[in-house]
Amino acid sequence: MEIHNFSIDMYVEVFKLWEMTGLSLGGSDTKEQVAKVLEYNPELFMVGKVKGKIIVVVLGAFDGRRGYVHHLSVDPEFQKKGYGKEMMEELHKRFLTKGVVKAHLFVEIENKGVIEFYKKMGWYVRDDLEMMSYNLDKNYPDKC
Repeated sequence: MEIHNFSIDMYVEVFKLWEMTGLSLGGSDTKEQVAKVLEYNPELFMVGKVKGKIIVVVLGAFDGRRGYVHHLSVDPEFQKKGYGKEMMEELHKRFLTKGVVKAHLFVEIENKGVIEFYKKMGWYVRDDLEMMSYNLDKNYPDKC
């Protein structure tokens, strides 16, 4: 697999991959919103390609203090072959070069397989926190 930085011209293909893998998508996943993330974290937003086809994507982010992982998705035809792990290991390396000492991610509770994937990589479930969100843009009343 070849790992490349995401570019906005990949948006349609990446969005289709996100849909194909069942991610909860919403107002923060529009092309315009994704472009904003890209401006802040260009080296943390990556795609993996096999024979020119995007088969895995991860949207990493760094707020100056913590790292965040969003939307890791692997094409179902390529799942359970180590591509997701390889992409996450590359993201971990890139986080370290930025000085990130702790990273967070969010997984929907019912997605047990994804939770187990991350646990095998050394991530742990926090049961001492509650996630809360607030939609500032009322044009996007969704929960994503």
